[in-house]
Amino acid sequence: MKTQKLIVIAAIVCLLVGASSAAMARNDCPGGSIAGGTFDEIVITDFVDCSVVGVHVTGRVLVDTAGNFSMIGSLVENGDVRVKNSVSAILVDNQVKNGRIVARGNTESFVIRNVVFGDSIRVVDDVSGGEFEEQQVATVLQNLVFGGNLSVLGNEKADVKENKVRDGNIICRANDRLDSKDNNAFGGKVRCSKSFLD
Repeated sequence: MKTQKLIVIAAIVCLLVGASSAAMARNDCPGGSIAGGTFDEIVITDFVDCSVVGVHVTGRVLVDTAGNFSMIGSLVENGDVRVKNSVSAILVDNQVKNGRIVARGNTESFVIRNVVFGDSIRVVDDVSGGEFEEQQVATVLQNLVFGGNLSVLGNEKADVKENKVRDGNIICRANDRLDSKDNNAFGGKVRCSKSFLD
C-alpha cells in the first residue's frame, strides 16, 4: 500500500514538473516586478507598485486599486488588459490579440505605441451615476487598433495624437482639456470634439 501511494505521488510530481509554465502560472507581482516568462494571467488587487516587462500572457491582465503599474514590451493573447482605479497606468509597446486595453479611473494613464488586434482601446475616467468625475490625466499616443475603436472619454486632461485605427473610429468626448491632432481612422471617422474649456 505504501509503495502504491509513493508511485502515485511520484507520478503526480512528474506531471506537474512536466507541465508548461503557462498552464500553471498566475502572477500577482509579489516582488514588485515581473521580467520575462509566460503566465496564464496577471491579477493585482492590492495597493502595490508593479513593473511588467517582456512577458507573454495567455489570458487577462487585471490591475484594480493599485499603486503605479507599468507594462512594457509584452504580448497578451485572448484576454483584456485592464488597469483601473490606480495611481498610474503606463502601457507602452505592448501587443494585445483578441482583447482590449482599458485604462479607467486612474490618476494618470499613459497608453503609448500599443497594437491591438480584434478589439479596442478605452481610456476613460471612472463613471459614477452616469457622470464623469474628472480625475484622470490621459496621454494616448501612436497606438494602432485593428477591428475596434479608440475612445478617450471624460478625462480632466487628454493628449490624443498620432493614433491609427483601421476598421473603427477614434472618439474623444467630454474631456475638460483636449489636445488632439494627426489621428487617422481609415475605416471610420475621427470624432474628437473640442474640450469643455475651449
